[in-house]
Amino acid sequence: MDIGNRTSNAATLIAQTSHQQAMHRAWSAYTGTLPDPLIVVAGDPNDNVKINRCRPIVDKGVSFLFGKTLAINVDANAEVGAQEYLNACWGHDDNKMVLLCKLAKHGGISGNAFVKIIPPSANGKPCRMVVLDPLNCEVITAPEDIDTVIAYTITYDTIDPLDSTPTQKRQVIQLDDPDGRAIAGEPDDDATWIITNQIKRGGKWVALGEMQVWDYPWAPIADCQNLVNPSEHWGTPDLTDDIISINQQLNFIESNIARIIKHHGHPYIWGTGFKASELTITPGRVIVLPSHDSKLNALQAYGNIAEIMAFAEDLRQDMDEESRVPAVALGRMKDLPRGISGIALQMLFQPLIEKTIEKQRLYGNIIRDLCNRMLVLGGYDYDTEIILIWQDLLPADDIAAAQVAAIYSQLGISKSTILSRLGFDPDVEATQLQDEQTQQVTSYAQGRGLPPPAQPVTQPAESTNGSQP
Repeated sequence: MDIGNRTSNAATLIAQTSHQQAMHRAWSAYTGTLPDPLIVVAGDPNDNVKINRCRPIVDKGVSFLFGKTLAINVDANAEVGAQEYLNACWGHDDNKMVLLCKLAKHGGISGNAFVKIIPPSANGKPCRMVVLDPLNCEVITAPEDIDTVIAYTITYDTIDPLDSTPTQKRQVIQLDDPDGRAIAGEPDDDATWIITNQIKRGGKWVALGEMQVWDYPWAPIADCQNLVNPSEHWGTPDLTDDIISINQQLNFIESNIARIIKHHGHPYIWGTGFKASELTITPGRVIVLPSHDSKLNALQAYGNIAEIMAFAEDLRQDMDEESRVPAVALGRMKDLPRGISGIALQMLFQPLIEKTIEKQRLYGNIIRDLCNRMLVLGGYDYDTEIILIWQDLLPADDIAAAQVAAIYSQLGISKSTILSRLGFDPDVEATQLQDEQTQQVTSYAQGRGLPPPAQPVTQPAESTNGSQP
């Protein structure tokens, strides 16, 4: 297949164009650059009110997904040095979390997230990862399997160095699979990827430099869906067309309320039977009309602001339901009942929790794939098990959790199970407790601490006839 200058059929071009338009619209909604809902007359003030309720949906989804930090560990049986190398690839927790937030924001807006792996450098620096803009990415999948990628293309605008004219460059990463096993979705260690850099000149793509061979069965690019879409390789974004449309309708309603308030927020006084110069209106004084035929009144506003505002609130609730991000998660405290229990709080957040769990499975896969691929590039085993430790989706009530743990202990539940439910690692806690007890005994022997607590003495069991043994 010639990716370089291939011609797509009409259906493929229409699908690609439609998807690009959807991504552009979602980015406009996220950045708050939706069109004005009301026409502004030249010279008049702008009455448009544009409330961006799309950005909080994406941002809250990202923060709920990763929390403060995501722990990425290798299995205890991994090769020596694997954890240290993986930590070097991800860098400091701040760098790691910023990269993951970029990844999830791109996915929430565009439907898919893409990461490119840069191999280790000659001077010993480990692998690094680059989050790609989905607007620049195109994915070609196997004809009968949308999950098997056979080519990635990364296209971006640039300046041609030959004549300094605007043009485009792209990198084509194409699967080389002579026996067809990889295309069929089977494991194929003999497959490789061909990387070609191209520039557009004269309406055609021209190769730049020599082709490069990526001698691995997996590509240097990994991607994942944001939310499951079973019928396409591209996933479902957080900002779908229906959610963006509701935001636009909400802006239209709010803008009309602002215009009504502008025109009717203060009374319009009108009168008959006198000249304007004959009437003096001064605060704190009685208005006296010039004659008994004179009339003075105020224009009444007939717009029902209360009902319009109630409709706007309905639109907000519709947006919450469509996005599965409840208003209480976005800080609308009036929607949070007082004295609410932990179970009721979980019910309020249930849509967002379910959505986040789905994302954890999708983004968890790409994170594990990236780790395995970087370990191979660093000289380690590909099959190293990667363990992701996600933070709790809701804040825990420590007092209530401790009370429940005490009840479990009285019921005979093991300490290991109780510690696991509280979020602790039983093995780690046992080791640390033993170390602390050993240190306490050592300190006491050296005269630098209190004696260790006395161990309980086990009393001998009484015989069945009540006599002592």
